[in-house]
Amino acid sequence: MLCAQVHRLLDDLGVPFPKNFMSVAKTILKRLFRVYAHIYHQHFDSVMQLQEEAHLNTSFKHFIFFVQEFNLIDRRELAPLQDLIEKLGSKDR
Repeated sequence: MLCAQVHRLLDDLGVPFPKNFMSVAKTILKRLFRVYAHIYHQHFDSVMQLQEEAHLNTSFKHFIFFVQEFNLIDRRELAPLQDLIEKLGSKDR
């Protein structure tokens, strides 16, 4: 459902970005963060059984670096995965 909504919002290539594009983009990214949080909290055992945790972690790490670099999600919204965010961020230092 999230992907379908994003597709509808951004699909019209002939139309310039709307004036509220930044607000729309932030909402999309906040919802995508919630998908990551759900996966980590409810399905991480399955991800590990499939031996795909490195792929999930890498995807999430890039996502977090992007949203933090451009301040696209309020830090309070990131609280459910803050420990993981700190852990993934500290591996680069």
